[in-house]
Amino acid sequence: MSRWMILISAALLALLMTACGGKPVEVSLRLTPKERGQIDTLYTAQLDSLRPLWDSLCEARYETDLRRAIDSIVTQRTEEEIRLRSRLHK
Repeated sequence: MSRWMILISAALLALLMTACGGKPVEVSLRLTPKERGQIDTLYTAQLDSLRPLWDSLCEARYETDLRRAIDSIVTQRTEEEIRLRSRLHK
């Protein structure tokens, strides 16, 4: 799955680079096995260094995200209850 993510990221990057204006740049989206290996290596190295940062961000936002999720569930259930009760009164 990580290879697909890399290929999609490369395609997206190529698309974004062409949207910047100037002369269009030809980009080959077909990667050789060696290039794929290099991208996998870079991705893995960056992932290992970013994982602690992501974990700390998740911990810092946990309470806020949990409250938001609970509020959303309560809102949906309340709206559902109102719809059901309105059907009973008809």
